[in-house]
Formats: sequence, C-alpha cells, structure tokens
Amino acid sequence: MLSWQLLTMPAVGAIIGWITNVIAIRMLFRPYRPVKLPLLPITIQGLLPKFKAELAASIGSAVEAELLPVETLIDQLSASAAQDGIIEVIEVHVENRLREKLPSFVPEGLKAAIGGLIRDWLGQELPPLLDELTRELKERLKEDLHISQLVADKILALDLAELEALVVGISHRHLRHLEILGGLLGFIIGLVQALAAAVFAN
Repeated sequence: MLSWQLLTMPAVGAIIGWITNVIAIRMLFRPYRPVKLPLLPITIQGLLPKFKAELAASIGSAVEAELLPVETLIDQLSASAAQDGIIEVIEVHVENRLREKLPSFVPEGLKAAIGGLIRDWLGQELPPLLDELTRELKERLKEDLHISQLVADKILALDLAELEALVVGISHRHLRHLEILGGLLGFIIGLVQALAAAVFAN
C-alpha cells in the first residue's frame, strides 16, 4: 500500500500543480468580460482585461520616464550628426532643383559654379537657422509631446485577443517554465506527503 502511495501521490501532486499553474496563467487573460458565478457574490475576470487601463497607463509612464524621455528624443534631434545630415540633404536637393530649372543654354560649368555658390551659402545660413528651429521645436515638444499618453492609447486600442497574443508571444517560454515549475513543485509536495505517510505508518 505504501509503495503504491509513493508512486501515486507524487504523480497526482505533479498533475495538480501543473494544472493549477496552467489555469492561473490562463486566468491572467480570460475571461475577457466579467462573469458572475451563479449563487455566489463573486465575479471573475482576467487580470489583464480587468486592469487594462491601469496597465496601459503604467507602461506609458515607464516608457516616458525611463525608456524614452522627451529630453532624450529632443537631444537626438539636435545632435550635430543629425543636423549635418539634414543640411547635406537640403543642399543636394536645392542644387539639383536649381540645375534643373536653369535654362538648357546655360553651360554646365556655370550651372556647377552657381550650384556650388548656393551650397556654400546654405552651409553658412542653415546651421543657425536649424539651431533656432530646434530650440523652438524643443519647447513645443516639451509642451505637446506626451509619449506616455501615446503608448497608453496604443495599448488601449489593442483588442484583448491581440493583447493576449502579444503578451504570450513575448513571454511564451517563461509562461511554459511556470507551468513546468508548478508540476515540479506538486511532485515534490506529493513525494513529501508520501514519505510522511510512510514514516507515520510505521
């Protein structure tokens, strides 16, 4: 009898532990809508659907405060490398458009000379202009750009099934490990119970 308990109790414990964790993980997402249990003053709903708004607000705040602060985004816009690239694009575009618009009888050498003069002029005038535009943009972004609200709105716009698929897709391996861990803990608890039963039986 005891040998039978030593075999079955750990196995039953493992099954119960695994099933318990599977159900607990599923209940993170489901049911999507509140479900009232008959004859009981209890309403159940998945944790993620129930607190979707709070979760979206928390993620948005974390993104804005820690991952992508507005100041960091602005600094990237005003970086010298970024400005140099913008100036280069403008210079090439203006020079090409100018050479297209000049009459065909204008010699290519003269077109190149005019284009070079324009590029030199733009190279002198654009940096301070971009600096001023960047300063104005910084002020506007600080007032108008709310990354936390943008992120929260994106999350809230997701359908619950899409949100579940997103979370499961990201954390599938970890959720599977939790299910296995539940089975392992159940097995250990069952084994301890079986050993305890064997000891006290003697």
